[in-house]
Amino acid sequence: MSGQINSLKELLHTVTELLFVRFKMARIEFVAQKERMVQLGMLAALAVMLFFMSYISLLFGLSLVLSDPIRIWVFFGLAAGLLLLMCWAGWAIHRNLASQRRFLAQTLNELQEDIAFIQGKKGMSDLSLKE
Repeated sequence: MSGQINSLKELLHTVTELLFVRFKMARIEFVAQKERMVQLGMLAALAVMLFFMSYISLLFGLSLVLSDPIRIWVFFGLAAGLLLLMCWAGWAIHRNLASQRRFLAQTLNELQEDIAFIQGKKGMSDLSLKE
């Protein structure tokens, strides 16, 4: 009887330790994701500010150098090109955020698998092994 109690205590200790490690990993990933989001926001704001400053300077310079008919084509061409560039940047930001969300969701799914394994609902062959 004493051997079973000790075995049960050891199993409970292992389960608690495993859950603690998984929750700690999830917390670290969440904090890292938050830091990346803040850094991404600051870089995006800086990029937008620098872009507008350079774009306004370019327009002033081109306004003085170009003749009237050419100026119209150049200004509309710049606007169209920058619109395409803005669409590409939005797509890249969306793709980056989606991959970060998948990473956090994967960690939470692995935590659920660990809990199911501990509860005996899953065996070793059911667990997803990823490096």
